[in-house]
Amino acid sequence: MGSSLRSIKVRCFRFFGFYPIVRLIQVLDNPAYLLHILKKNLVYKRDRTDYRPYYEKFTFLSGQQTLEELIRSGKSLARYSDGEFEQITGAGEYPPDSDWCQKWSPELKQDILCSLACTDPRLLVAVDPPETFLAPRDAVRPIEFYYNMWVDMRRLMWRYLSTTVPYGHCHLFIKANCPDLHWPMMRDHFATKDIIIATGNTHKLKHLNLGRHTFFIECGTENAYERKETIKQDIRDLIEREKLDKSQTIVCASLGPTAGILAWQLLDEQICVWDTGHMFEFAAKNFIESVFDRTSVAA
Repeated sequence: MGSSLRSIKVRCFRFFGFYPIVRLIQVLDNPAYLLHILKKNLVYKRDRTDYRPYYEKFTFLSGQQTLEELIRSGKSLARYSDGEFEQITGAGEYPPDSDWCQKWSPELKQDILCSLACTDPRLLVAVDPPETFLAPRDAVRPIEFYYNMWVDMRRLMWRYLSTTVPYGHCHLFIKANCPDLHWPMMRDHFATKDIIIATGNTHKLKHLNLGRHTFFIECGTENAYERKETIKQDIRDLIEREKLDKSQTIVCASLGPTAGILAWQLLDEQICVWDTGHMFEFAAKNFIESVFDRTSVAA
């Protein structure tokens, strides 16, 4: 496909609130996704199944409970929301329809499913709390809500969950979606650790000082999954080069679905990865500074 069709200016064309060029790209990347689009609009959106009983047997933590569990246990964190379920159903993600760009592939889908279903006690899997996607379409919600985002998650997510482990809140790092989060607790925890930030556009983040020492790994802004082995090696090399103690280091990865996969795949190497998602999206707008109060973080 020509680069002109994939340009952000072309993708921004809207029709009745949707981005048809994005849908076209998704189908061209994976023609089988067209069948899912048809099923979603003709069948799944009309599904009147009460899915609440499907989720009652699982344990879901609040945002603050999620943070407390991460700090108490030293676990890695892998997050799964609407974007990951788009990938599970066969769609790549592209701005402006999404905040990150990741082409679909069967290998990526398989890794998402494996990490989502992981019950290893060293990994905290975080998902959207059921009240987000089980409420009626016309329900009043405290956060911005798009019904289409949750159609597939509601009918699919329970299949990959386990009653043997608790599930965290995947939006704990978005202030508006998780107002109960005690950011000073996170700030104080980071102050005792070496922090590695692995994401794209790190030049916009170099002013951040979140831990004892803060390091940056530039990962680009598109298709991180195809470079995941390189990113993992960059993390290993930085830890070795700086002689960091893995038990006192946290990798904050903002890489779309690849971040949760890294958290899962690096467990056996004793590298703690937090899939921080949108946490750094607003760093250039002083978001981190306004909620993190880094003035008390050790230099």
